[in-house]
Amino acid sequence: MINRRITILGPEGTNVYVIFQYLIFCVISWFTLFNITNEIGLDIQNVLVRQITFTLLGLTVFFLFTYVSISNIFALSNVLMISSTILLIGVLFTVESLGARRRYDLGVFDFQPSEFTKIAFVIFLAAVISQKRNNLLGLALILSNILLVYSQPDLGTTIILLSVVLGMYFISDVKLKTLLAFLIMMFVSFFILLEFDLVSSFQVQRITDFYSAEIQDFSQKQSRLQISLGGFLGDNLSNTENISIFVPVQTTDFIFSSFAKSYGFIGCITLLFLWIFFGFRVYSLIITTNSEFEKFLLAGFMILLYLQILINIATVVGLIPLTGDPFPLLSLGGSSIIAVSTIFGIINRIFIENNQVI
Repeated sequence: MINRRITILGPEGTNVYVIFQYLIFCVISWFTLFNITNEIGLDIQNVLVRQITFTLLGLTVFFLFTYVSISNIFALSNVLMISSTILLIGVLFTVESLGARRRYDLGVFDFQPSEFTKIAFVIFLAAVISQKRNNLLGLALILSNILLVYSQPDLGTTIILLSVVLGMYFISDVKLKTLLAFLIMMFVSFFILLEFDLVSSFQVQRITDFYSAEIQDFSQKQSRLQISLGGFLGDNLSNTENISIFVPVQTTDFIFSSFAKSYGFIGCITLLFLWIFFGFRVYSLIITTNSEFEKFLLAGFMILLYLQILINIATVVGLIPLTGDPFPLLSLGGSSIIAVSTIFGIINRIFIENNQVI
């Protein structure tokens, strides 16, 4: 890790590819949201205006993290994890919305602390694994955050956090028996929750209904129908008639189906290729950096991002029950954009400290 002077503009201020990739993803989101609403206005309630505002705020966060050295991020790993725990405890005392307590109402937008938790989780785990320190406080913080997210209730994010833990330990040199013990503990914990009715009836019914032959989720059925209308080239490039399909929350949870309808199979392949290519660029940095903390930090962020993409697409096409997880930098949402912008900013800083600016 190299402590060096950082400037916002110029080759010392950012990795050209990282910022270009970030902006491309944001612009794709703008066009997708415009195709959904077909309107542009100065009203802050307009989804396109909100997304552009969130993007500008996210871009500010991106450059702010350019000034934070990786050594400082490592030093703050415990503070970030404790802060995450406090925020998750506080959100349980907020006003319930749609049967859950997941957000702080900040007026202009809602702040979802679980998005911050995902980042703090990866940073903390990277610090723990790279230093090979297994302390009770660290384990307590990890488990408490998972349980607090689950109690909101937010089963989707809970699964993501558990998967990040498993994935990051899997790529480390942890012994196989430790991984097996963790897997067994996950399964046992799930059945204990079922036995003591700690899994809400709504969550259980959602899962059982999904695997029932008679009952299928209306949103996912509509989503698959909308994807099929996109065809090979999508509505924007083909000469086929533009047919409107009602898909609930298509600006957030089901935005990928709206994207598929607008840009078709070619658009979906292009979007996924951009993410895959970004992963290869980050992987090249993982194998070149000499810092163990940076290796695990980058790997953890990639696991987190790609897991969210995989879960979102699997939900949209009806392979798994609804989870409510957003598609990074595509779905409408301030908390998600700021969180992903933070990740891109930290990745940008690691590129800079390893003298990779292109």
